[in-house]
Amino acid sequence: MVENTNDMEEVWELPDDFNLFASHEIRKVVYPKDLYEESAEEHFFKIECIEPDSPLDILNKDTSALDYDATGHCVWVGAFLLICSIKKLYEKYEFENKTLIEFGAGTGIAGLSIFLAKHRPSEICFTDYDPAALEICERSCKLNDLKEDSYSTRQITWGEEIEGGSRTYDIALATDVLYDVDLIKPLFSTVGETIDENGIFILSHIPRACFNENNPPEAVEDLEKYIIDQARLYNFEVDEIIKPPETVPEEMKNWVSNQAFRNGAVIVFRKSQ
Repeated sequence: MVENTNDMEEVWELPDDFNLFASHEIRKVVYPKDLYEESAEEHFFKIECIEPDSPLDILNKDTSALDYDATGHCVWVGAFLLICSIKKLYEKYEFENKTLIEFGAGTGIAGLSIFLAKHRPSEICFTDYDPAALEICERSCKLNDLKEDSYSTRQITWGEEIEGGSRTYDIALATDVLYDVDLIKPLFSTVGETIDENGIFILSHIPRACFNENNPPEAVEDLEKYIIDQARLYNFEVDEIIKPPETVPEEMKNWVSNQAFRNGAVIVFRKSQ
């Protein structure tokens, strides 16, 4: 790393030897014990992912494809916040035999956590803008022996017309995807096109958005409120806000720190009729 002083940003230089980068591996994701039967030793699923050691691993074009970085090949905290919230989501919403679409799916960890829990949907569509991430997602589905007719993948760029048109789904899902304030509007625009009226959109949000001088001050002051206000412009109203547990479950501490969920929330929106 070359660090510049004064007002200049840090510059990360990519090494020539790609063997120095983190590589894909298969890891096990264990549900918290309150999400499966007490008689079972554990309930888990597998995903393929990379575990970055530095920002260089994200920038490694050899890991991903074309002009995409490797962000979607990593696992982010919002997915684990979602997993911790599944029980509360099940208490209020019907998932069994519903159709589900995930945005910014990456490795597929969030969608799989819903799809492989107790009361699973009948069908899931994983979407991402990075075709290489969707390939990882496909492999994660195969790792868990999903039936071929129960899942699909699709490349989608938020805010743009969906090529070939789009069917609608009962439930939409996204975790840790609003790392840039400018993504809020295109996300809700696209979600609005792909779920049924009165359908729900589950957003597992960890506040880490990047701001720029063109962002409105209200986004900087209270990002969660700003997201909710923007959602209303696309006919989404808040139906439920699930706050994170005080501590991270033991089953997840090999993935995230005890403070990882701080200020996060799972926000459930309902599409207005």
